[in-house]
Amino acid sequence: MRLRSCLFVAIVTALAVLSSTQAMAVVNVSGGIDPTTGLTTLGSWILSLVGVAIPIICAFKGTHAVAEGRHLAPYIGSAIGGMVLAFGGAYILTHYGVT
Repeated sequence: MRLRSCLFVAIVTALAVLSSTQAMAVVNVSGGIDPTTGLTTLGSWILSLVGVAIPIICAFKGTHAVAEGRHLAPYIGSAIGGMVLAFGGAYILTHYGVT
């Protein structure tokens, strides 16, 4: 029990230090932020990666489920839904002018 309380204090202290340094970084920021750069990165790189990663994860989870005797249908639905959301999001961003 003593180890748990020490671990809790260490985690709380680490979070306090991290939050204070992030707050200081926010105070020192000057200038503007271009949202197009972030949306371009999101549309071209992150959503494409997510669109590929979701079916791979669902394939592994589905294989494990079948090995345990459960149904495969929820994992197929999750893979299709995840790909639709990821690639659909990138498609919508291109129609808003983000390339």
